[in-house]
Amino acid sequence: MTSIGPLFDLNELNEEQQKKFQLVSTELKAKFQSYLEYKLNLSLKIPFNKEEEEEENEWNYELYRFLRARKWNIDHTIKSLYDMLQWRIDNQVDSILEDEKIIEKTELLRKILPNLNHGYTKINQPLYFEKSGIIFLDKILKLNCQRAKERSKQIGKHIGNLTIISDLYGCNMNIRKILSSFKQSLYIDENYYPERLSHMILINPPTIFPDIKNTLLQYIDSDQLPIKYGGTCQSCSNAPNCIPVFDWTQEKLNVK
Repeated sequence: MTSIGPLFDLNELNEEQQKKFQLVSTELKAKFQSYLEYKLNLSLKIPFNKEEEEEENEWNYELYRFLRARKWNIDHTIKSLYDMLQWRIDNQVDSILEDEKIIEKTELLRKILPNLNHGYTKINQPLYFEKSGIIFLDKILKLNCQRAKERSKQIGKHIGNLTIISDLYGCNMNIRKILSSFKQSLYIDENYYPERLSHMILINPPTIFPDIKNTLLQYIDSDQLPIKYGGTCQSCSNAPNCIPVFDWTQEKLNVK
């Protein structure tokens, strides 16, 4: 294991996959270097200071994910990766969490949408819980990509996927009002973060969904699950409830 996490091993691909990987890598080399220069020139409170070797290693895993997502079609993969890099630049993705307005909205979302990054699955994928029956907003991919990188360094094995558990208790037909936002988040997931979501498990679903609550322990060790969901977690600061729900009687909602 190196200080930058498990290195991408091209030899794990078959001969045909290696050739396609190299073709995509060569074709996008200039665009990727341009993107790195863009990141280095950002005015950030916490400067971008990753070593070039670490960036290249993460880029190799990104190439591999996009190739799998595009069924190893070279042209589709190149276009998707090019669009993804340009999307990050156009939407200032790499500096968005330092924007004061975004920080305010993020804090508000944490109150509106009870959620928690909590433990890992049995195959070390970061676990994210949210009480989706109250409201559903997919704003967690970037954070959990970072959690996956940190977990990779901890265990010496690349982790590129995550698992989401959505508690649909309280869900009613009003959920239709936010379907357009959900569709938009799915578009971003599919086009700019492909091959990231491993499992999405729904618990306490309304009657239109099958009840799959009992499957949780097939994927997740008991000590990684809140007691409410059949686990035994006592280690996190909010145990045994684990997922804090904001008390709106203590504060009025102030939407700017």
